[in-house]
Amino acid sequence: MEQLSSSKITLIVPKQHVKTVKQALERAGQLDRSSKITPESPNKKEHTSPRNVVVSRNGDDRAEPDRSLAATPADTPVAIQGPSSSSQQTQFPELCSDAIGGRYIYPESFQDDFQLEDQIRTYQSSSHTTTTLCDSSDRVSGSKEQQRMCIPTSILYPQHSDGLERILNAQETSDLKLRVLQDLGLSALSQDVSISHDAPVTTLAPRRTNRNPVHKALEESLTSFLGLLPSSQALTVEALVSNFPEGYSVYSPMLLLPHNAFSSAPWKSFIATHSVNSDAMISLWQSMAKAVGATHVAINSPIPLSTRTTVASSAEMTNSENILRSPVNLTPLYGDFGSTPTPQTISNPTATDFANALWVTARQNGIWQTWAPLYTMFSRGNVREKARILNLPTLTTGLDTASAAVDLYAGIGYFAFSYRKSSQALEKGIKQVLCWEINPWSVEGLRRGAEMNKWTCRVLKQEDILRLRQRGQPDHSDLDDADFVVLETSNEAADLDYPSLRSPRLPVRHVNLGLLPSSKLSWRVAVAMLDIKRQGWIHVHENVNVKDVESMKNEVEKTFQDLLYTIDGGLERRVCVVHVERVKMYAPGVVHCVFDVCVG
Repeated sequence: MEQLSSSKITLIVPKQHVKTVKQALERAGQLDRSSKITPESPNKKEHTSPRNVVVSRNGDDRAEPDRSLAATPADTPVAIQGPSSSSQQTQFPELCSDAIGGRYIYPESFQDDFQLEDQIRTYQSSSHTTTTLCDSSDRVSGSKEQQRMCIPTSILYPQHSDGLERILNAQETSDLKLRVLQDLGLSALSQDVSISHDAPVTTLAPRRTNRNPVHKALEESLTSFLGLLPSSQALTVEALVSNFPEGYSVYSPMLLLPHNAFSSAPWKSFIATHSVNSDAMISLWQSMAKAVGATHVAINSPIPLSTRTTVASSAEMTNSENILRSPVNLTPLYGDFGSTPTPQTISNPTATDFANALWVTARQNGIWQTWAPLYTMFSRGNVREKARILNLPTLTTGLDTASAAVDLYAGIGYFAFSYRKSSQALEKGIKQVLCWEINPWSVEGLRRGAEMNKWTCRVLKQEDILRLRQRGQPDHSDLDDADFVVLETSNEAADLDYPSLRSPRLPVRHVNLGLLPSSKLSWRVAVAMLDIKRQGWIHVHENVNVKDVESMKNEVEKTFQDLLYTIDGGLERRVCVVHVERVKMYAPGVVHCVFDVCVG
């Protein structure tokens, strides 16, 4: 039994912002690790205040937050619902179905269920009841409400000098929320986050029953492990288990732990004397893997924009752009992951390197994807954008002929697979996706993933591409019938390479530019690849400050219009950004956006 302490603040956060808020609390040392992050209860009591009080509710929790910033007015019939903010441009424009005009509408089946499929599993917490205090800037959700989660903090709720809880009016509540978010560096989310608190309880509460299978395995293994240590050992099983994060992911056959798994003080102390990759820890990782049906364990880290590499001629360390987007900070803890990454295996792998590597799988929206986690990244948070591509009206309706899509940053097929699947059952539609990708490990993942989905794939190495450029004529008759043609090279000359790949040439109607933080270097090539006689669309991925989305939209339109004029000399084609999709939060105050550029 444990004594419950005085009242502490809980942040009520839309599901897509959970990871951002949690990381900010961790950095500030104000995340309450003794309590779980839980869904907001649908049966909460309304807090009385002199001003209007809003009580928000949520549905069931289905997957780890993807950090999307998408929000719309409650009366707009689109996929995601939440508070609006005209000053911060955090809402979608109202959408309608207009395939010819290039506008979009979400099908009803996707409004509430963008869940990942069983191959990606994340531990979920149970719900509890809290009282939500909202200022008048928040709005009531509609019937299809946005998922909201309760994140416990160690920030004390205001009290009187005698220790009794203060009753705050609506203005005081709003001021308190703004101060808390400002201290956390989360002011940009003030329109989306509410605060609540749990009333102080003086009675004893029963200790929580631990239902997390990873925590259960951790507790059992640590009990045996610490039992063998001298009695002077200060660490306890309870301290280590309660400070181990709740979240994890399973990409068969790998259990992936979050990057902050060992960031707490008890774990730092523990691994200072017991290295995570020591022989003594093998049984610990083995039991955790077994608990979730995995055979390998690794700890995750964010994909860096630069890597530290050793110059071959000296021991000097230099910084270089990580153009291959290799996950250099992923740390294997248990199991054979294959060859240790070296400059040679990263940039010029052999067939043996591919065969010996660990390949893991995920299934999203009915599409299989596979990658080698030591060499290739995977972003779960893009699942929403993948689902959107599958249902773009411009890919599924109003089509007059077979056409091609182009992905200039294909990776393992993150978005390319969605373009092919969107119209594979149609007589007319996207019959071939042309991919440019410079990372050989991503190319191999794309090839394997295509086969898993029963698609045909042809990969052209550098020597094949050079031969095509010299001949200027198709060199492979089987390219025409391939679902995917992958060029393992830079996309700088993609517009010149395509005419030599096939004859007759399929018109390119869609070009995907999925590179972050910016895809600007490929904007000219994208415009040049679109079919001149038909309307086309370019999907531009950019990281944008949440306050600058509208200005960025205007910049995209102007830049593409200037490029269009340069390329075709002022023909009748015009540019319009018909939609801005806010995919997920990339960092505090920075949102990953997709600008749908209609050309025609």
